Amino acid sequence: MSSHPETQASSAFETAFVELLRLAPGPIFPRARQLYFRKYALEGQGHDGPFRTHLLAEQVEEVEGLEQPGYRVRAVSFAVVYWDGSPARSDPDFAGYLGERWALKAPDLTPEPDLWFRGTGHYARFSAPALYSSAG
Repeated sequence: MSSHPETQASSAFETAFVELLRLAPGPIFPRARQLYFRKYALEGQGHDGPFRTHLLAEQVEEVEGLEQPGYRVRAVSFAVVYWDGSPARSDPDFAGYLGERWALKAPDLTPEPDLWFRGTGHYARFSAPALYSSAG
């Protein structure tokens, strides 16, 4: 998956991933970048509904040998967060949301015992292939 406009994303999930990373602080600002990923979801601004999908962990590597140096980001894991504003009365349907919204099946979907960033909701961790490349 590339950030270049001529490259078509193969899914809405990959398109959202690329857009999130395109707007995120660069990897040279790791603290700001992590805060950004905890605060902003792949669904973008104005998303209604109780679920949000966040990048949880990434692998960043420098890409050399190009006209301009760049970097490549491979997603390691994501979090699907249930933003209901109060403790969940029952287990949120994380898998159902991922299937409906992103057409994803996440066999490694694992509910976490802690609450998401600043105690805003229950979440589950999962992995999905996503790649972003940037020049300079």
